[in-house]
Amino acid sequence: MRNDANVDLRARLLSSSPTQFGLKPTTELPRVWAALMDVGVPNGAASIVAVADGSASMYTSVGGGMIGAGEHPSGRQAAMHFLKTVESLLDLIPVAKDVPLPPSGQYALVALTHDGTRRRATAAEKALHDGTGPVFAGFDAGLELMTAMRLLQEKLAAERGAQR
Repeated sequence: MRNDANVDLRARLLSSSPTQFGLKPTTELPRVWAALMDVGVPNGAASIVAVADGSASMYTSVGGGMIGAGEHPSGRQAAMHFLKTVESLLDLIPVAKDVPLPPSGQYALVALTHDGTRRRATAAEKALHDGTGPVFAGFDAGLELMTAMRLLQEKLAAERGAQR
């Protein structure tokens, strides 16, 4: 079952420009202003998103997700690491006209650049488990961001439970 609101958040980001976020190239991120790691899962996909303003979110097409992870130090640190890693690999990521969600068992690494170019690399889940491919470090940093978000969700849920 698709959750169109979450798919729309991804589509809105993909159709945005860095100026809409008040972003300009920096020393650390001279070309990349946002990065996504799309994960194909049965019946949908999840998108892990980092923006150069430090925001980080996870959108899913099957419901759920997390917005605002970059407001927490662990989420912000993981988001910036993901962005810097994608920046360092940018020349290895092919230019892409379209950036569709991947099918189940596939991953896609998407970079949005200040010059308006979109770049996208794909990998099968097995290749990531094997640690292979020219942009493996980008997928690995995306997985680290996803883990940071999950741990943050658990921490926030535990804090809410303790307040009751």
